[in-house]
Amino acid sequence: MTQSQQTIEPWLRGIIRCPQCKGELTDAFHGAGEGAGNSEGNGDGDSEITELRCATCRLAYPIEGGVPVLLVELSRRTDG
Repeated sequence: MTQSQQTIEPWLRGIIRCPQCKGELTDAFHGAGEGAGNSEGNGDGDSEITELRCATCRLAYPIEGGVPVLLVELSRRTDG
């Protein structure tokens, strides 16, 4: 498993919250261009990016090397 394919531990996901609204964060995947729906891939981890999403304020925070980056300035807006 490469660093980009790692996800954070379930116990940690249960205690961290959205830094903007303090809402609950859920583990999700964000397609990064063509081939995002291809789950077979070549193992380089470039087709999907692991992130944490807040349904309340609709922000998504990246996870880099298994570490959540919980900075509002580095989050992206989601449509749903």
